[in-house]
Amino acid sequence: MRRSPILPNADLKITDLDADAQQQALIDFAKFYIRHFRSNDLEILSQYKVDYAMNDINHYLYVNRSFSPAELAAGVLEYKREMFLEILKTVDLAYNADGRLKGNTWKAWYLQEYAAIAPGI
Repeated sequence: MRRSPILPNADLKITDLDADAQQQALIDFAKFYIRHFRSNDLEILSQYKVDYAMNDINHYLYVNRSFSPAELAAGVLEYKREMFLEILKTVDLAYNADGRLKGNTWKAWYLQEYAAIAPGI
């Protein structure tokens, strides 16, 4: 099946990206995820219906907690790639054709989501 050409300013979803761009998106997200896993700070993601994926990923990260961040990222992407894709599909953000978030970073997105939570919840 032939894909339509990608327009430079089009909002692309994770499933619209070519293999290289999708891999870059997964690498960026895995680094973000691992940082928040290590600081026990994944609450924002848990508001999405991705508990099953997070549980699977978190188990892998916990079992391999002695690995360096680079080793964890490589391993988790090798063994839990589909789980990360499910999370990214559910979070449903826009990407550039190179796989980077469009007009945002994962850190900025997290801070925006955190700020949007009603006080006292």
